Amino acid sequence: PSPSAPSCPVLMQELTPRQASILKFIELFISKHQQPPAEREIAAHFRIHQSAIRKHLNALEKKGQLELRRDGRSRGIRLRGVSAAIPVPVLDPAAGPGEALEYGRSMMLDAEFVGTEEAFLFTMEGDSMSDAGINDGDLLLVRRAQTVRNGEVVVARLEGVPVVRRYFEIAGRVVLEPANRRYRPVTVHDPGAYLLLGRVAALIRSLTGMSIRKRGALRVPESSASS
Repeated sequence: PSPSAPSCPVLMQELTPRQASILKFIELFISKHQQPPAEREIAAHFRIHQSAIRKHLNALEKKGQLELRRDGRSRGIRLRGVSAAIPVPVLDPAAGPGEALEYGRSMMLDAEFVGTEEAFLFTMEGDSMSDAGINDGDLLLVRRAQTVRNGEVVVARLEGVPVVRRYFEIAGRVVLEPANRRYRPVTVHDPGAYLLLGRVAALIRSLTGMSIRKRGALRVPESSASS
């Protein structure tokens, strides 16, 4: 090519017109909706079969333009260098014993923060985990898991009620331990009364309502100031 020819990224030169159109649609969709489109939405936009869209997406992935999550999510497209938001369901902590777990709403969170595993959000109630830094009202990001290691903080359903505790297995029995001396550990004697929902991966804390300290409110003792 001549020196005056416009430069073009190698990967973009490899795209077919249809692939370039699909990539542009995904970029605009994420910009507008703060989440990637589902395959069916792309297919509806271009009026072609969903299986054809899947082939184009696989080709775009091979060419380094995007990543496809294969964990069952309908919105598993991630553009290279673009962090999209994804909906994460919020577990209703008010579900009583015998009631089905409810996910009444969802919250949009950064896909990199959520990770690739299936996850949900759970609001901590009470101070049973305060010594672990988990306070009343904290929103916990919980990743689904069927097995966990000793000492990990989990959300489990105990006798029908969701609880947050540290998990231990001692002498073949599950022990759920609080992080507050005012509460006692619970040993699970009936396996049917216990259901592991997932491990706590992160927490989101609102600073609303925290006390405000004015500048200069903290006074230095005179003995320290004169030394």
